[in-house]
Amino acid sequence: MNNSEFYNTISLIHDHQNTVALINIKEFKKLERINGEYKWTPLKIGNMPAIPILTSDFKECFRSTKEQVSIRITPIWKYLSNGEKVITPNIEKFELIENSGAQNRYSLSRIINPNHHYLSNSTWKTLFDQTFATRQNAIEWNKSNRSTLLSPIDNTILNAYLETYKNELAEFNQIYEQSAKVAHELRSYQKKLK
Repeated sequence: MNNSEFYNTISLIHDHQNTVALINIKEFKKLERINGEYKWTPLKIGNMPAIPILTSDFKECFRSTKEQVSIRITPIWKYLSNGEKVITPNIEKFELIENSGAQNRYSLSRIINPNHHYLSNSTWKTLFDQTFATRQNAIEWNKSNRSTLLSPIDNTILNAYLETYKNELAEFNQIYEQSAKVAHELRSYQKKLK
């Protein structure tokens, strides 16, 4: 990687900000309380095939020494229909490093760390030893490690999709709110047992 490719990569990542992708609805699960038990169940809303996800922002971390400059970029995703932050099983970061010396060297790597706030990774035996449930645990996205940044959808297609499934997206928002109440109940229960 040369200097130009290094800086073009940063620009390419940032070009994904405020873009929307449609993600298969089968990758999402909601938190429910069924017969007194907390369960994550598959998300299904009518015939809607996908959930629109917005790459809303990037969290950036810079480190610098005489020999090296490191930039870590973490994408932040939100549900397009309600603006709530999306929680995924892993936290993904892109690390770009410039090593200075007799000849500059550049590298790009992808870092994947487990997200301890992604509660449906836990078994029910260990759930109460994990971090407390938050509103974002209402609906969790089981995002694959294979995918990196989201591929944005064309705005014309997106607008047609939003118009076609506006009732289902309104239902998604209601399901999210119901599940957020269950997450709040679970949090209270976790606090009592800790």
